[in-house]
Amino acid sequence: MTVCERYWIEEDSQFRREFDQQDGSGEKTAMSCPTPFCFSSGRGAGNKGFTLIEVAVVMLVIVIVLGIVSVNLEPDRDSIVRDEANRLALLLLTAQQESILQGKIIAVVVERQGYHFLALNDKGEFTPLSQDDVLYPRPLPSDIAITSVEIEGAPETEKPRLILLPTGELPAFSVTLSRGNTRWNVKGELTGEITARIAPLPGKA
Repeated sequence: MTVCERYWIEEDSQFRREFDQQDGSGEKTAMSCPTPFCFSSGRGAGNKGFTLIEVAVVMLVIVIVLGIVSVNLEPDRDSIVRDEANRLALLLLTAQQESILQGKIIAVVVERQGYHFLALNDKGEFTPLSQDDVLYPRPLPSDIAITSVEIEGAPETEKPRLILLPTGELPAFSVTLSRGNTRWNVKGELTGEITARIAPLPGKA
């Protein structure tokens, strides 16, 4: 018997005695108040409470489940670089199709922390496509950088330009995005094909 049950049994007995003294009929009328539902440190007959061990086990399970969920919600290092590489490849394909459909030359300026698109106007000048709904400037996350740019036939400058022609042709190129030891390459072929693939670590190619 728990302390909680013993207390309420004593209270019930006291309540019975006081009621019998107030009843002038001489008959003993039994009245009692219910025993409440309570916790206990052990299992007894008819006890419907939870032991401290059971409560601790439930809390432990909840903590483990929450830990698993939080780990699954955190993106891994490879997926972040992969997503940025795939985004660059898709945007280059979009710019290529835009150049073909509009009959204009588009240039892609590649920098260490991002890239942006330019279009050749009637005056023979490249102007930014900052108002375009898709081909607007794209900064990279702070922990991702473009560590290598190779464009066939292009002069080595601080900000390399990839030229997309209305004919669909483009020079062979390679752009490497890195985050720590994770590297992805976006490559273009003379045929106009643009792909994104994971790059091997230096010395492991």
